[in-house]
Amino acid sequence: MNSEVIPIPRFNYMFRIQSHIRGAFNMDDKHSHKPHEIYYLRKGQRYYFIDDRIYHVHQGDLIFVPSFVLHRTTAADNRDHERTVVYFQDRFLEDLIPDIVAHPIMNRFYSEPKVVRLKLADQIVVENILSKLSLEYQKPQPNSELYLKILLIELLLVATRIGTADSSVYEPLSPVHEKIHKIVRYLRTNYQRPFSLKQLAAQFYISQCYLSRMFKAVTGLTLIEYLNTIRIQEAKKLLADEGLTITEIADMVGYESQTYFGRMFKRITGLSPREYRKQHGAGHH
Repeated sequence: MNSEVIPIPRFNYMFRIQSHIRGAFNMDDKHSHKPHEIYYLRKGQRYYFIDDRIYHVHQGDLIFVPSFVLHRTTAADNRDHERTVVYFQDRFLEDLIPDIVAHPIMNRFYSEPKVVRLKLADQIVVENILSKLSLEYQKPQPNSELYLKILLIELLLVATRIGTADSSVYEPLSPVHEKIHKIVRYLRTNYQRPFSLKQLAAQFYISQCYLSRMFKAVTGLTLIEYLNTIRIQEAKKLLADEGLTITEIADMVGYESQTYFGRMFKRITGLSPREYRKQHGAGHH
């Protein structure tokens, strides 16, 4: 499987909040950005693809998407939906919470499930905080930045205390989403292995044409784009180990050609593996 990979758009907001009412809209492509994202569905239902999981989300659900993680939403029905989205970077809160990355209020971003199903009383609490955040963001007053930080911390704190992580979040997906979900999880676990569309289609009892079309429709990525993205994510972790050569790393993540590995790495990250190691290797964290 050799294919070009489209670079992932990367937004650079320190803090931003947006609310929208939309129809049965599908995000056209995969999506990744530097800020963390908190997505609150005020009305309707959606399918939400995050990294290697697909969630069926409903009104009153909170979704937590960590920095630079692939995600995409698609329509679950033909009705309108309304959502509020908060974007922020770690450094937005670092003056109030210096080690924000390791702080427990960030646990929702780094644990499963990424979706928190809120009870009605908790929805009211969350919507009140989001309304205050939105108003302060749209109509700044003296010390607005400090107030935005305090409100965001309140939202993160509340999210760690409320909501249920019960099995209802993992309710059955549509048959198509369930099939793609299984294939995505399989690729995530076996990314080091060589793949062919024919082999995957046979393994999951699905036609090659249908597999290609539905994988792109659900995830926003072609199979090879997803596979390359996962491989490069793993390669970035391995590059922190100075004891491994770039050739060894290419092989470990499933590339037979170091040249192709280097080309894909630069296309996705903007840096060559050597440049990335120099900037992000041991001693540069």
